[in-house]
Amino acid sequence: MTPVQAMWRGAVTALVVALPVAVFNQALISSGDIAADSPAVIFFWALILFGAAAGGWGVLRLCPQAALAHAAGAGAIAYLVVQGIGVIARLYRGETLSWVAFPFQMLMMATAAMLGGMFGRRWNNQNAPEEGQG
Repeated sequence: MTPVQAMWRGAVTALVVALPVAVFNQALISSGDIAADSPAVIFFWALILFGAAAGGWGVLRLCPQAALAHAAGAGAIAYLVVQGIGVIARLYRGETLSWVAFPFQMLMMATAAMLGGMFGRRWNNQNAPEEGQG
């Protein structure tokens, strides 16, 4: 598998975790069940970052020769998809947007995915067949 193919699969892996959590989080905030400054929001954000890390891990597991930039790209793509849906929904409802936060959050997702990729690379190195075996 090429690094770019692994990056797209890693983005899908990140979306499998991040998209439902982000939608659930937004639904709870919009309905007023939790406040926007609630500790639960931080928990949901940590789960979303875990999804990005899982995507980065998947990139390096699927393609060991992929660079960490491919893992970061998977997290950034997942963020763009999730946030794109959120931006469209908010603009449709006429809400104001904080455009300044979007690049920071995308960098957080890319960093989490890169950390997942680092863990994936370490996993590959520790579980590789010994020299002369296999």
